[in-house]
Amino acid sequence: MDAHSQLDRALRRLLRPLVRIMLRQGISFGEFSEIAKRTYMEIAWDEFTPRNARASDSRVAIMTGLTRKEVKRLRETRSQRTELSTNHMNRATRVLSGWFRDPDFCDDKGQPRLLNMTDDGLQFPALVRRYSGDMPPRAMLDELRRVNAVKVDDNGAIQVKSRSFVPDGGDPDSLRMFGLAMSDLGHTIDSNLGAVPGEDLLFQRYVSNAQLNPRMVPLFKRLLAERGMQLLESLDDWMSSNELPEDAPGQSAHIGAGIYFFDRSDQPPTDD
Repeated sequence: MDAHSQLDRALRRLLRPLVRIMLRQGISFGEFSEIAKRTYMEIAWDEFTPRNARASDSRVAIMTGLTRKEVKRLRETRSQRTELSTNHMNRATRVLSGWFRDPDFCDDKGQPRLLNMTDDGLQFPALVRRYSGDMPPRAMLDELRRVNAVKVDDNGAIQVKSRSFVPDGGDPDSLRMFGLAMSDLGHTIDSNLGAVPGEDLLFQRYVSNAQLNPRMVPLFKRLLAERGMQLLESLDDWMSSNELPEDAPGQSAHIGAGIYFFDRSDQPPTDD
């Protein structure tokens, strides 16, 4: 099978979960088509214009198969779109991570201690200021309670329940995180597919077993949750300890890693 046929099959495999998500969210084919057209235009315009050449509607139309009229319309409306910010998710993640690893907010056993909203000493407002800049402590608390990352008892004591900012499936942030995760994985695969011989590849590994005893699935899920979280937390600690100061000159690196579980046992067979 040639490369084009393999890519065709790969795209159909990729689209199956995406189409499920879109159908559940009420995204019609027409809406998806518009998103795809716009993305084709942006990538062709930004990344596939030859060096020392000027991007043009005609060149993009030839490359993408869109009409020049479509390219012009998409290009002219490009600046009108507004991207949803992920800044509050990043801040919430930093606050949770700091709560678990900063000795100032941990007990003598190294566990995150109960905090309160008093603005004196090393309490929740101080934690937020240290790891979230100018985000109001009350707004941060409300956000962490919303995603069930903390709980507050009747006396106002705040207990952290999770080191991760994980919204539930119906939350808009869960869809935002889905986009980030798919984008990051896609960029890794794209980088590795486009690598020249001898170039170091980005880490991309995969384990799967189609003959596992079904009774072992819950055990594997717990094993992955425990060991995967241990690995991610150790990597998070390492990255946090090697951060640049916010006022450091130059641009900082934005890196990361992800671990996920999948179960295709109940999915309908495909022509894969």
